[in-house]
Amino acid sequence: MGCLKFIIKVAIVVLAIVGFKSLGGWDWCVKTFHIGQKPTQQSMLEKTKDVADFSKIPDEYELSKSANILGFRAVVAEHGATGQKLAVVNENKNIKITQEDFKNGQLKKKIDDVNKKLEYQYIHVENFKILKQGTMKTMGQNAPYALFEAEVTNLPVKKLKGMICVAKDKEGKNKIIVSANDGGKYSQIISEQFFKNVKLNDTKK
Repeated sequence: MGCLKFIIKVAIVVLAIVGFKSLGGWDWCVKTFHIGQKPTQQSMLEKTKDVADFSKIPDEYELSKSANILGFRAVVAEHGATGQKLAVVNENKNIKITQEDFKNGQLKKKIDDVNKKLEYQYIHVENFKILKQGTMKTMGQNAPYALFEAEVTNLPVKKLKGMICVAKDKEGKNKIIVSANDGGKYSQIISEQFFKNVKLNDTKK
C-alpha cells in the first residue's frame, strides 16, 4: 500500500473514533479527499478558516486534508518527521462528545457506542481504552483531553495510540480535537505543540 493511501486511511480512522457511521468505501474516499492532488499550504489556510486559524502552526506540521464528509467538517494535519495525524472536527449533531463527558465518566461509554455502530464497517476500532486524562492549551483555553489506545481492523497499523479533546468556539459549540499514531510512535508533546498554536477565528461575517 502506498504511503499516501496509508496516511488517508489513518486520518479516516482518527475521525471515525469521534463519530463517522459510514465511509462509503475506498473509491468514495479517493474522490472525497482528492488523492493525488497536493494543495499549497496557503490555499489550505484559506480553505480551513471555517474550522480554525492554523496560520501559526510550526513548520514541521503540514495541513494535509480539508473535507466535508457526511456532514462532518474536518481538517487533518500531519507531523512530517513522525507521520502523527492531528485533526479538528466541527460540532455535528451526530457527535455527542462534550467537555462534561471528561468529568462524569461518560467519554468511554460514548465512544464505545460509536464503535458499536461501526462494528460492521470495513475499518473498525476495537478495545478502546482510556489511559490518562488531563487538560491542554488550545484555541485560547484549557481544554480537557484523554489519552487512548485502540486496536484497528483492516489497516497496516494494528494498534493506535492517541488523544481526544474537546474545546469550545466563540459561540459555545464543540470543536473535537484528535491526534493519533502507530501505538509505539504517538507523542503527546507533538500534539500539544501543534494544538497550542491553533486559534479560533472570528465568527462574525
